[in-house]
Amino acid sequence: MPGKELTVEALLKGSREDMELELVAGEGGLKNVIRTAEITRPGLAFAGFFDVFSHDRVQIIGNTEMSYIQSLPPQERCERFRRILEYEIPCFIITNGNMIPNELISQADAHQVPLLTTRLPTTRLVSLLNAFLERYFAPEAEVHGELVDVYGMGTLLMGQSGVGKSECALELVERGHRLVADDVVILRRLSRYDIIGYSPNIIKYHMEIRGIGILNVEKLFGAASVVEEKRVDLVVLLEPWQDGKEYERLGIETEYHTFFDVKIPKYVIPVQPGRNISIIVEMAALTQRLKNSGINPALLMEQKLREATGGPAAYGRNFGISQ
Repeated sequence: MPGKELTVEALLKGSREDMELELVAGEGGLKNVIRTAEITRPGLAFAGFFDVFSHDRVQIIGNTEMSYIQSLPPQERCERFRRILEYEIPCFIITNGNMIPNELISQADAHQVPLLTTRLPTTRLVSLLNAFLERYFAPEAEVHGELVDVYGMGTLLMGQSGVGKSECALELVERGHRLVADDVVILRRLSRYDIIGYSPNIIKYHMEIRGIGILNVEKLFGAASVVEEKRVDLVVLLEPWQDGKEYERLGIETEYHTFFDVKIPKYVIPVQPGRNISIIVEMAALTQRLKNSGINPALLMEQKLREATGGPAAYGRNFGISQ
């Protein structure tokens, strides 16, 4: 997300356990800001080449860089590090539990640039750090709706206020499915194809039902009735029934809703008294799961009708649909 920032202190707190990070020096720079998920290994900078030095990123010092640093005389080592610290650098992370020369510690304290260390090997640290930063800096957006895990499919219920989204989500939970978010869903794009949804912390696992008020779903139905986040697999748009509007009756063509240029399959379900919307949503989730496996019941039926009648026109006649 443009403009999103992460302090070194937040990185240290949020990933200390997984990455085994420890602060060695430069405590005065814990408020330094990380603005990108990219990371850099500053080997060329230590060698004196700064033409393409990406200084605004987390700097990783592995075995190769540390071996070079330790091969330098103490005075030269101090001068090389001082030159690097002339740039605005968020922090350094030294991997493999390498011993840190005193010159680096004193310079980091003097310039207030955090110097972190970990016992993890460089490849493992880079993998964990990339995952953490990519997730943190992933683009986000808020949408009005409900997100429910229905038969393993992240189902985003959308529609105008008062159409019955919360009531439908509550009935789905009562039927054994899991609530992710009510009313406000935060969508985060993790990759080219994946969008996850989750709830803001302040309203997590709560629902608002008109006439009753705020419900704590986890307390009412148990821990198995909620899940912290879920990949969005389909969008179900609930709308009041409109006489005269043609609604999908066959399911051959797939509609899509787009978030962050990611196309999510969409189902438009008209709401009318007497229709059990929660069961229809369950069928939408099961149908989409079947389609994801390469099976489209409507297309299979069309193929059988073509084979039986010898022409596409028979498809409409068999279902009583005008051509």
